[in-house]
Amino acid sequence: MKRYTYIILCLCFSGICPAQQTVPEDPEPANDFTYTLASGQEGTLYALQSEWLLLYFYDPSCEDCHALMERLNASESINRLIGENRLLVLAVYPEEDTEVWLEQAEHMPPTWINGYDRGAGINREGLYPMQTLPALYLLDRDKKLCLKNATAEEVESKLKLVK
Repeated sequence: MKRYTYIILCLCFSGICPAQQTVPEDPEPANDFTYTLASGQEGTLYALQSEWLLLYFYDPSCEDCHALMERLNASESINRLIGENRLLVLAVYPEEDTEVWLEQAEHMPPTWINGYDRGAGINREGLYPMQTLPALYLLDRDKKLCLKNATAEEVESKLKLVK
């Protein structure tokens, strides 16, 4: 019995345990950054105004990223809030290989904002610690981090509660 308890504890402390809480007790402010669109126009996270903002960090050549994008794009709660203009989805490639990014940019949902990080400052400065890609962060209207490195299930559960 002790061996199984040890394994479960190891899984939970390593971040694999599904019961691990990703909702901060006292939400901290999100870090601002600049993203670049395919048109070359730049925007900042803090300039986006919405009740909710879902940050989706991804790699255009990542199969898991494509699967998550499809799942999020099919989500009833996410699409409802986007349709009500209460949620923005900002997809960001946190690298600066624009050739790779541009090849896949047209495959992103048209209701999402899709950009890349010119200069790769998000990773270089550690603004959003990402263990792997894809990575999801959910922010409220005040740009407080409600979910960090969340799963699709956690994001959908949180947004289902929004009436």
